[in-house]
Amino acid sequence: MAFEEQDRGSARRERRRQEIARACLERFAEEGWAEARLDALADDAAMSKQGLLFYFRDKADLWAEAVTCAAEEIARALARRVTGERGPAAVRALRRGLDEVARVLPATFSVFLDASGSVPRASAVQQGRSTATLDALLLTLATALAADGGSREAARRLAGLAWLTLLAHHREARAASRAGLAAATQHPADLDYAEAQLVVLAGSLARSRT
Repeated sequence: MAFEEQDRGSARRERRRQEIARACLERFAEEGWAEARLDALADDAAMSKQGLLFYFRDKADLWAEAVTCAAEEIARALARRVTGERGPAAVRALRRGLDEVARVLPATFSVFLDASGSVPRASAVQQGRSTATLDALLLTLATALAADGGSREAARRLAGLAWLTLLAHHREARAASRAGLAAATQHPADLDYAEAQLVVLAGSLARSRT
């Protein structure tokens, strides 16, 4: 009984950590993890700085949780977009999904894109959560790509390539924005070209039934 109560308490604490992290996404997106102040982040979460530090060791821990929550939300949204598509249509759905996430969830997407080797690393648990949802997205995409035939292994590799290729264009645009540079006018055209090449590869996969 004591263990069950402890588990429930841990689950409540974890849910509260996620709620706080999501409340801080806007500021992290606008100011970056290094510049955002704990006092302001606590205000965003409608709590005191001391209350914030009850749930998080420090700002780096809060940032890592925000990135993890962002990764989970984005991966699930994209998986819903891709589910039910077949072959090349899955690539187009992923492209549309990324564009939609960038438009509808700008802060969430920005925090996700800002996560790189230059920011604090997540804990093993946080990394596991992010990896699980991203792996589920790639599995959904690979399944859709292989729906009209072709090697499942080839579909898995193409899913990874499509994800990294399309995401890279958004990362570049975000980096330019963070650096105060004007949005690159070639960004949509580059994305269109990348999508077209991936669609060709997806079509070839469907024709190479094994």
